[in-house]
Amino acid sequence: MHIRNNWFAVAAVAVLVLFCVAVSSNAASKKEGFAAKVNGVGIKAETLDAAVNNFVENQKMFGVTVKDEEKDKLKKDILNELVSAELLYQASQKAGLGDLTKEVDAQLESIKKGFGSEQEFQKVLKERGIDTKALKEDVKKGVYINAYLEKDIFSKVTPVTEDQKKQEYETNKDKLNVPDEVSASHILIKADEKATPEEKQKAKEKIDALRARLMSGEDFAKLAKENSEDGSAANGGNLGYFRKGEMVKPFEDAAFTLEKDQISPVIETQFGYHIIKTIDKKAAHTLTYEEVSGDIEKFLMTKNKRDMVSKTVEGLKKGAKIEIL
Repeated sequence: MHIRNNWFAVAAVAVLVLFCVAVSSNAASKKEGFAAKVNGVGIKAETLDAAVNNFVENQKMFGVTVKDEEKDKLKKDILNELVSAELLYQASQKAGLGDLTKEVDAQLESIKKGFGSEQEFQKVLKERGIDTKALKEDVKKGVYINAYLEKDIFSKVTPVTEDQKKQEYETNKDKLNVPDEVSASHILIKADEKATPEEKQKAKEKIDALRARLMSGEDFAKLAKENSEDGSAANGGNLGYFRKGEMVKPFEDAAFTLEKDQISPVIETQFGYHIIKTIDKKAAHTLTYEEVSGDIEKFLMTKNKRDMVSKTVEGLKKGAKIEIL
């Protein structure tokens, strides 16, 4: 469910923020200008610029544009994170963690797989001015920081109690209201707004023939896999659960009107012609404590870890020589 996913996402971001911001930040720096020094180790100005750019580009992927007037504060915040990451990395080098080369290589491979192909991976590196050697060094730092935190910091975190979870649930109960949801599958035959009358007629004839086959008893998922011109075809047309406002209106209206397991007439949208089958319907409700208990525990545990990291960094700062240049 969306709310549960958001709760988990907040938890995940909280744990990763201190050391993941540094990844991809060592971008092929050649200049000697430094933004800061941490116990004599320089953080190059070009490194900071690359980290800021990396953050801005990542935000674009989520539809968020960083405004120009926000960039000065963003730069200061990211420099602070880079300083924190350097302090944690230096601490990790004194923690007796041993050789983590295998873990570094595995993490680098995992990052590559996230891009789908080696070609796409190299393309993104090139676009952001990052070379593979610099990326591997950043990954190495992240792995060592993570290992240090797990071994010396997170092992001291107090487990979350049942009372704490219930208090968190009651405090945020008003945010756990889930609206009506529908789970549906569809078959799409494309005929967008640029299609000619002949192309639209051909698409309409094809969708009508498919609906006739469905009404005669053929399997919806099988026909979707074989005929649908949509990314969901591989899953038998299954779109999962969605709420009002998440689909184009003609499609949404049909899906929410249908009864469970009912097949729609042909529906036209700007994408073409659809046949929709409603798989399941969930009425608006408030998530119960039992439904979100596990997510709350993860959230609170991550919050505790985040607090421990902050305290650790503050302690390291007190004994460090930090120069903001």
